[in-house]
Amino acid sequence: MRPRRIVEINLTPSTLIIYFKTMSLKESIKQLQKREHITQDELLRRLGCSRSGLMDHATAEAQAAFSLAFGNDSSRISDKDNLESISKAAFFKDKEELEKILMWIRKFPIRALQKKGHIPENVKDADLVRAVFKFMQIGSIAGFENYYGATLQSANPQTYAAWIRLGEREVKRLATDFVPDRKAILANLRFLRTNVFLRNQGTRSAAREVLRNNGIEYVEVEPFLTAPTPVCAFYWRGSRPVIQFPTTKMEDSKFLEALFHAVGHLLLHPKHTTCLQLGAFSQPAKTLELLAARPEDILELEASHFAQDLLLSEAEECELICCGRFNERRCIEHFSGVFHVRPSILVERLQQQGKLRRRTLLNDFKIAV
Repeated sequence: MRPRRIVEINLTPSTLIIYFKTMSLKESIKQLQKREHITQDELLRRLGCSRSGLMDHATAEAQAAFSLAFGNDSSRISDKDNLESISKAAFFKDKEELEKILMWIRKFPIRALQKKGHIPENVKDADLVRAVFKFMQIGSIAGFENYYGATLQSANPQTYAAWIRLGEREVKRLATDFVPDRKAILANLRFLRTNVFLRNQGTRSAAREVLRNNGIEYVEVEPFLTAPTPVCAFYWRGSRPVIQFPTTKMEDSKFLEALFHAVGHLLLHPKHTTCLQLGAFSQPAKTLELLAARPEDILELEASHFAQDLLLSEAEECELICCGRFNERRCIEHFSGVFHVRPSILVERLQQQGKLRRRTLLNDFKIAV
């Protein structure tokens, strides 16, 4: 019998530290995914890391990103002093680097978040950076740009992302995958566009009930005063689709178009498509087609077409315009009954097509919801 060969492995203290950090980081990620139902794709996008950097190598940057985004099941990764040194090494190596990231951090609605208790008050600059990253659950600026990319085309991406984050915190993640029932969703949306229930009551509550019955979460969040009020946001919380509106009043036609636009993303596009609507619904579809230069623009255009066609079909629109007397109240009332559609939708569509002025007495068909 051949003698068993004994192989000696010399592990230096630094090698042992790296090994146990790697194991504990992987274990922390597994526990986080099991507890919060976070998909691997969402985790990578929030941290701004590649899969190999996070799972295979577990670099110091990856550990720091995970610590900043999800806190630290602290001693499991390393002691507090070592975590602090890792964070500094990865994100603000010197005072100049810290100032750069602080300029970015201060664009968040810091005072409003402090008043709500989401961020501690009277903290040092480095601690403020960590507090904002932890609230947003992002591990780096790259993670912010990956996960909240829908806000980047606005002038206030940090403010809108913080508004979305407040809505995310209200939504419980699904433990299983979501499978939309397209037929049921479309039937319910067609009901919402009708005028069968009281015009000035229950529109939002009806929308909430309809969406939740179809597995779609509906939330309302008070907007921040530091940026114009958003119209609507659509995003995924794990495998649960979420449509988020501000608590402020808006016209029923605007509310429904934003809602249908968001559902368009759900039915037409891949799971993790997100959108932030800031109120550009007054542009005709042909103008939007000319503006569509990027892949994201094409997705927005498709969702816009979906919403407009569902609110008022092309045949219905042609019949309304061919009437020739659409600037008269009785014409709007007549076609509202014929099409079983809210009169505000007809007025809004005529305005989008340039057939009615924005300032018209027919605007009183629009109801604040």
